Amino acid sequence: MANKIVENKNTPNINFMTFQKQLLGITDEIKEHNKKSPLKKMLGRNKESNHVDGSVIGSAAEGNSEVKKLVSKLNKEPTDSTSRVQLVNAVINHSKDHHLDTHRDLMLQAAVPIYLGDITPVFVQVSIVTYKTYLEKLQNVHKQNMMAIKSSVLKNVNMSGINVNDEADDENLKNSDGMLTEINVGESLVGQVDDLLKAMQNRPMATTLSREELEEVTADGKAAASFFGGGEDENSQQKENVVIGKTVQVIEAIKQVPLLQGAGLELAQAMGRIDSKLTFPLVMEGRLYMQGLKYHLLRIESGDKSARENMAPTFNQAVVAYRRAIKLVSKTNPKKGDLPVLTEFANLTQYGFVHRDLMRFTKDGVKHLMKLGKDTIDAAVTVDQSFMPLQKRVESAINQLERAEEEEAYDDD
Repeated sequence: MANKIVENKNTPNINFMTFQKQLLGITDEIKEHNKKSPLKKMLGRNKESNHVDGSVIGSAAEGNSEVKKLVSKLNKEPTDSTSRVQLVNAVINHSKDHHLDTHRDLMLQAAVPIYLGDITPVFVQVSIVTYKTYLEKLQNVHKQNMMAIKSSVLKNVNMSGINVNDEADDENLKNSDGMLTEINVGESLVGQVDDLLKAMQNRPMATTLSREELEEVTADGKAAASFFGGGEDENSQQKENVVIGKTVQVIEAIKQVPLLQGAGLELAQAMGRIDSKLTFPLVMEGRLYMQGLKYHLLRIESGDKSARENMAPTFNQAVVAYRRAIKLVSKTNPKKGDLPVLTEFANLTQYGFVHRDLMRFTKDGVKHLMKLGKDTIDAAVTVDQSFMPLQKRVESAINQLERAEEEEAYDDD
C-alpha cells in the first residue's frame, strides 16, 4: 500500500503509509530473529529495534513487574503475539496519562500481531482501540497547542473534550496548517472507527487465523508436505477453502483502518500463493486500494493538498489488481461467482470518472478505461440484472465524454 506514495512532511503523526512501512520492517526483523541460531540471537540482540521485544513501550511502565516479565518473554520469543497484546494492555493499565509518543508506540505494538498474521477478535479489537486512542490523544495535544495561536484557523475546530492538564508533548507541532489538517483527518478517522466498533459490536468478529495456517496451504507449504509424503486430496482442498474464507473475513474486518491496510495486502498476497488461479486475492487487493483512495480523498478534503499526488498511483494499483482478476474470469460466459470481479471493476472505473481531475487521465485514457468498465458491467448484467443501474451510470459517463469530445472538435473548427 505504501509503495510510490509520498506523504506530507508537515503531517507526520497521521502518515499511516509510513506507519505501514515501519510495521512491515518490525515484522521482518521478528521473522529474521526467528531464523537465527540461539547464539546469533544472543549476539544480534543489540542491533534489533526496541519494537521487536516491546521494550519501546515497556520503558513507559518502569517498575511494573508484569511489564518487565512480558518484555523478557518477547525478548526470547518475539513471535509470541499473546504476550505482546498482554504487554500493550499492561502498559495502558499502568498509567492514564501516557505521552503521545507512547500512544503511537502502543498503537504500533498492538498492530504487530496482525502484521505477523496472528489474528483473533481480541487482537483486532485491541489494535483498533489503541489506534483510536492515539488519534484522540493527538487531537487533544494539537488543540491545546493551537489554543495558544491567535489565529482564525480555530474557527471550525471542535474544541470540546480537551483536558487542559494534558501535556503538550509532541515535538512535531511546528506548523499550524499541518496541525489543523491532522485534527481534521483525525476527527474523521475517529468517526469512522466508532462506526466500525459499533458494527463489530452488533456483529462480532468470530474469525481466528494464524500464520501457520496460511503457510501450510500456500504453495511453499504444500511443496513441503508433498516432499514428506503428503499430497493434494479432498481434505487439503477443504482446508484451503476454510483458510481462504477466513482470510477474506479478516481483510474485510480491517480494511477500513489505514494503519492495518498494509497487513491486509500481505494477507491478500499470501492468499494468492495458495492458488494462482484464484480471483479472491486480487479482488481483496483491489478493495484495499479502494480504501486507500478514500483515505487520500479524506486527506484532500481535510486540507492536505499534497494528498492529490497519491490518488493516481493508488488508483492505478487498484486497476492492476482488478484487471489481473478479470483475466481469470470469462466475460462471454460469466458465472455468479465472477460478479465481484466484474462489478467492482466497473465501480472502480466509475469512481475514476467522477474523480478524473485527480487521476491525471489523458482524454483517450479515461475513455478507454470507461469502455473497459462497460465491457465488464455488460457481462455482469447477463448474470444479474440488478446491476443495470451501474451499467446505465457507466454508459452515461461514456456519453458525457463523447459529447465533450464532439464539442471540442466543433470549437476547433
